[in-house]
Amino acid sequence: MTSHLFAVAAATEDDLLAAIRGHADRIRGGRNLPPLDRYCHDAATGTAGLPHRATLVADSYDSLAAGLAELTAAGADRPAAQPLRRGSGPVFVFAGQGAQWDGMGLELLATEPVFRAALMRCEERVRTLAGFSVTEQLRADPATSRLGEIDVLQPTMVSLQVALVALWRSWHVEPAAVVGHSMGEISAGYAAGALTLDDALLIACRRSSLLRRITGRGALATTELSPEAAHALADASGGRICVAGENSPRSTVLAGDTGSLTALIEDLDRRDVYCRMVRGTVASHSHYVDELRDDLAAALRPLRPVASRVPVYSTVTGAPVPGTALGPAYWMRNLREPVRFAATVTRLAEDGHDVFVEISTHPVLISSLRQTLESAGRTAELLPSGRRRAERRAVLSSLGTLYACGHDVHWPALAPPAPGLTAYQDAVLDAVRLPRPAPARAGSR
Repeated sequence: MTSHLFAVAAATEDDLLAAIRGHADRIRGGRNLPPLDRYCHDAATGTAGLPHRATLVADSYDSLAAGLAELTAAGADRPAAQPLRRGSGPVFVFAGQGAQWDGMGLELLATEPVFRAALMRCEERVRTLAGFSVTEQLRADPATSRLGEIDVLQPTMVSLQVALVALWRSWHVEPAAVVGHSMGEISAGYAAGALTLDDALLIACRRSSLLRRITGRGALATTELSPEAAHALADASGGRICVAGENSPRSTVLAGDTGSLTALIEDLDRRDVYCRMVRGTVASHSHYVDELRDDLAAALRPLRPVASRVPVYSTVTGAPVPGTALGPAYWMRNLREPVRFAATVTRLAEDGHDVFVEISTHPVLISSLRQTLESAGRTAELLPSGRRRAERRAVLSSLGTLYACGHDVHWPALAPPAPGLTAYQDAVLDAVRLPRPAPARAGSR
């Protein structure tokens, strides 16, 4: 069943409860009800600017009725929605590897025209640069899929993130700032306007192709060490181990030669400190990538980054960087230096950001975000853009939370589907430089 976002709003809390009860009574009556998507769209239309809001995601009238009953029962005990303190939008947080799963993207491909059109534009470019079809890999049987190959996985993940950005924008959700974890910085640079779509996919395809050279050499391990403790261990290893990522105050990633990491894991196990090898990746952010430096610079020479439309918070530097800095040399630093995710998130919080939307097919950074913000004594809304086996429900639930927090949604973009793209969806694709799909030829199916 397809999920739909139901939203209702009113000028006062009492009026909101009355509206919720009114919808519950109408659905209980069960007569002359339109299709659920039309009902949800009509209920939300005209609610912009009203301060008291409630939302829920439903895939049938039965589930909508149950959700409305819960909202009614909560009554005055339901906490009032808090407005977005930044006002201008959430932080888009782009994940690196780790969010992939078999079947990812397929539900949104089937239900969201903007997502589908954006992904097909990426597919066209990836096919030219890397010689494979993104959508064929997403639909492939796990036994034949090539998503385990880094030069297939990374361009595919960047393409999915680009499509998610287009979907959020179609709903009038624009980032106030962007941040990316490792590979995720490529999509962050695109979303901020510093990189064109061609630039972003060039980086993803060319760099991941070069990474094939070091496949099987070295390894990564995830640990529950603090960044300080992880650096101390790395310093004591004589260069055999380095810190690849500082994800939170109690989560780090180590990189280095396999034998040294294996011995370290055994030692940490004896001390009851969590540490496990990361499977199916390469030893990025370590000395193993140094040999790629010259070839990467040559491969990315065509890049022409420009000033970004919104701030880009770099997990290389831990601070905002100008969009023009995202040239070839930056992408080597992004590949070689530690991912300073925790420090960058802390800086975002210090700068007043309190709503974070993870742009990935499954939430892999929200736990690190929460740990980092809690350690800094900050509270924030942390929202996913997808979830395994529940893609549409997850992204609509997050959209509903943004709406309840005061972000006005462009409801026409959630209208019941019409053949092809609506004029508004067409305009969204123009705005993000994505061409409309060609009309079907006569007689095609």
